[in-house]
Amino acid sequence: MVRYVIAGILLLALAGAFIRRRLDMRRLDRLSGGMENYLTGHGGRLPLSLKEDRIARVENAAAEMQNRIEVAEERYRLEAGRTSNLTADISHQLKTPLASLRLFCEMDSSPHCEQQISQIERMETLISSLLRLEKLCADGYEFIFESCDIRRLIELAWQQLQPLWPDRTLVLDGEATIRCDEKWLSEAFRNLMKNACEHTTEDGMIFITLEQTDRTLHCTVEDDGGGAKPKDLPHLFERFYRAEGQSPQGAGLGLAIVKEIIFRHHGHITAENGARGLKFTISLPLMDLVSK
Repeated sequence: MVRYVIAGILLLALAGAFIRRRLDMRRLDRLSGGMENYLTGHGGRLPLSLKEDRIARVENAAAEMQNRIEVAEERYRLEAGRTSNLTADISHQLKTPLASLRLFCEMDSSPHCEQQISQIERMETLISSLLRLEKLCADGYEFIFESCDIRRLIELAWQQLQPLWPDRTLVLDGEATIRCDEKWLSEAFRNLMKNACEHTTEDGMIFITLEQTDRTLHCTVEDDGGGAKPKDLPHLFERFYRAEGQSPQGAGLGLAIVKEIIFRHHGHITAENGARGLKFTISLPLMDLVSK
């Protein structure tokens, strides 16, 4: 009789432990789902727990993490707003004296007038690109994400560039349709193709390959210019960085702007030397991106 009582107690204990484990697993599943929804922008507040078990500590830690993230995001938005306003003020203050300086140079009969205007134009380009990059980094532009045919986007961007490099050839392979900001992503591809044209010979070729999976767009942009030196590769996306032998006419900001545009699309870009020349690899997620 005692054996049956002990066995019954053990069975009840095991059943209680099993039920408790199932309940704990459900709590963890709810917490995991809530955190995933929050990270993808579809969730609300994570609840605090009044219990005093281990899972409650995890639940409360997750809620505290959410609170700290939202506080940090609000601080970032305020700082980005201040930076954007400062950028706009600087842009306005610089345009007027530069325009006046250009006017005086054009009225001057100095033998160096042409060189002076050329340097002013270079300064205007540099300031414009730098302020554009800073405003991008500060979330100063609104990105509007809509469905876009990437092949068509690249073809249109190439049509704008080809008159400047009529001897270059673009080889475009693949199809892709994603949600993106067409204007900004077009600028990114235009900068990449411009960079490729500048690093190839007169009969140079640019190869762009598009490959779309269920979750990601993979894109490569490669030229046949022989590639960059290994010491230059880690610095290509840095602002004002000039690789050895690069033309001094550029502002040195094109690739930095490309990286920021890709980042604003929740993507990633890398540079390496491929079989033919410098190769950029872009990965963009296929998701319903929420415009800012």
